[in-house]
Amino acid sequence: MACIPLVVFLLLFFAYPLARLCLFSFSDPAGALAAYRRLIDVPAYRAGLEATFGIAGLVTLLSICLAYPVAYLMASVGPRLAVLLGGAVLLPFWTSSLVRTTAWIILLQRYGVINSVLLHLGVIRVPITFIYNLSGVLIGMTHVLLPFVVLPLYGAFRGIDRGLLDAAENLGASPWSIWWRLILPLTARSACAGGAIVFMSALGYYVTPALMGGARETMAAQLIASNVEDQLDWFTAGAFATVTILASLVVFGIAQALGGPQGLFGGPAPAARIGRQGGMTRRRSFGGWMVGICGGLILLYLLLPILIIGPMSWGGSPFLAFPPDHLTWHWYRVLFVRPQWRLALWNSLQVGAITVVGATLLGTLAAVGVGALRGSLRTAVESLIVMPMIAPAIALAIGLYYEFARLHLLSGHWGLGLGHTVLAAPFVFIAVRSALQRFDLTLVDAAAGLGAGPLRIGLLVLLPAIAPGISAGAIFAFVTSFDDVVLSLFLTDVRSRTLPRLIYEAVSQDINPSVAAVSTLVALATVLILSVNLVFARQRS
Repeated sequence: MACIPLVVFLLLFFAYPLARLCLFSFSDPAGALAAYRRLIDVPAYRAGLEATFGIAGLVTLLSICLAYPVAYLMASVGPRLAVLLGGAVLLPFWTSSLVRTTAWIILLQRYGVINSVLLHLGVIRVPITFIYNLSGVLIGMTHVLLPFVVLPLYGAFRGIDRGLLDAAENLGASPWSIWWRLILPLTARSACAGGAIVFMSALGYYVTPALMGGARETMAAQLIASNVEDQLDWFTAGAFATVTILASLVVFGIAQALGGPQGLFGGPAPAARIGRQGGMTRRRSFGGWMVGICGGLILLYLLLPILIIGPMSWGGSPFLAFPPDHLTWHWYRVLFVRPQWRLALWNSLQVGAITVVGATLLGTLAAVGVGALRGSLRTAVESLIVMPMIAPAIALAIGLYYEFARLHLLSGHWGLGLGHTVLAAPFVFIAVRSALQRFDLTLVDAAAGLGAGPLRIGLLVLLPAIAPGISAGAIFAFVTSFDDVVLSLFLTDVRSRTLPRLIYEAVSQDINPSVAAVSTLVALATVLILSVNLVFARQRS
């Protein structure tokens, strides 16, 4: 079967390292459950678990609440404006999460852009502490994870029959009744699916809490890293990893029971349907206008970090300022002059190439082969393939670090390339499977009836039809690799560190205009790559 290579790969480089890490938690010399008792008995560990689940829950709730106005606005405007609004959601969605976190730090720091504007307008007299506390973590994490709820909700809104809304209105239902008794029940499943993805992703979040949170916002991912790096306590790290993995599996199991893996990650992307005629386009009431205005403000919240970081990178001052006093190329020249930036970029490109080749080949074969499976076997294979998208990245990083250290794979590009292939292969699988769902299988029967063999059918019939999905999956694989920080922190050394790791180290120490410049370049590169893919996809279709 064509899906066997990816299944074997994930068993070796995903399931096995995580299983070994979980087994460490039961190998403590003090007793099989000693590590788990420490999670409860040690106040810092107990607080870390409470912060992990509390922050994940708050971010999920905020994401769902903020996603509804945006999805409603996208579904209630004309096709052309819907395309623009969809782009406003997708632009930050595919921009590096590290770049967005860096931008939020610049915006929210004590004398950052927002505090400076509020002080200048006289709204406040003393700067507000936005970051290095809970508010900073919630702002940063919600900004990164919000699109995971907006996209499925938009699809649900577009699927609502306009006739139902008109009938309810003709029967005298108020806008609130229509919203509460009609729209909310019809969109609840999509909101829960998006919320499940947000919650599972938030459980293992590392970068944003580490950069924007304080001591009270220390989450499980940070404690896992601290126990391995600082204390060499693999037993407690394994216990933290086991708890977060089990929590993710429980949420995933519930979501799978409600809608299946395809309900979470499968099918054509909602963004692909932007611009079609939908059921929500209708005369807007006063309440609808208010919800639409809220949706516009939330879209501004999504775009603000990307819009602000570029101008600040052009400032001539050695300190970040907005607006910049005068424009200069200086900080961009610094990036090309300093060898560490050039080396980090070259390392990222090499790792990205390994990831694209491996993930595209494995993901495409699996997408073609999984169609031949049936019943529980197909469900199990699909679940295994999408699990790297929801499992805590820090747990995978620590598990691979332990295995690769013995294989001497921490000093080059292959170790990180294998780890990134684990993360990227599911994106290729989903993109190619979406293309296959639109493929007319009668073409295969016709080619076989005309005497074509399996190889000719695959090369001349199937491959051209799914080529857009393959190219999209390859681009998503590269972006996933180019954006990763967590695996890069553990699977590289000083010589092989990637650009995201170098940016993370620079942000952790001191943010200056050179960091804003490299963040701007990374954001522009991501947007350019995705735009080229979109143009070619439109031409092919």
